[in-house]
Amino acid sequence: KRPLTLLDCRETAEYTDELGHIADTILIPLGEVPGRVAEVPTGKPIVSICRSGKRALRAAQALKAAGRTDIWVLTGGMLAWNEAGLPVER
Repeated sequence: KRPLTLLDCRETAEYTDELGHIADTILIPLGEVPGRVAEVPTGKPIVSICRSGKRALRAAQALKAAGRTDIWVLTGGMLAWNEAGLPVER
C-alpha cells in the first residue's frame, strides 16, 4: 500500500486522456475539492496532481484552507510524469 495519497484534480475527461493518470489516484476535479475534502484520506501525506502543476497548487491551497496539512504538489504535473517515462493508466 502506498505511504501517501495521490489526489488528481483534473477534470474527469482528462483522467483518461493521452496523458493518462497515476495508478491508485483519487480523482476530485479542482472545482469540487473544497466540498469533497472529507473524501481525501487522513494520516498520510497528500500529493496533488494536475496536467502542469497549476491546478494542483490551487487544490493544495484549498486542502490547507480546510485544515489539512502535509500536502505536496507534483511539480510539472502529468506532463513531467509522462516526459520522465513513468507508468500511467488510461
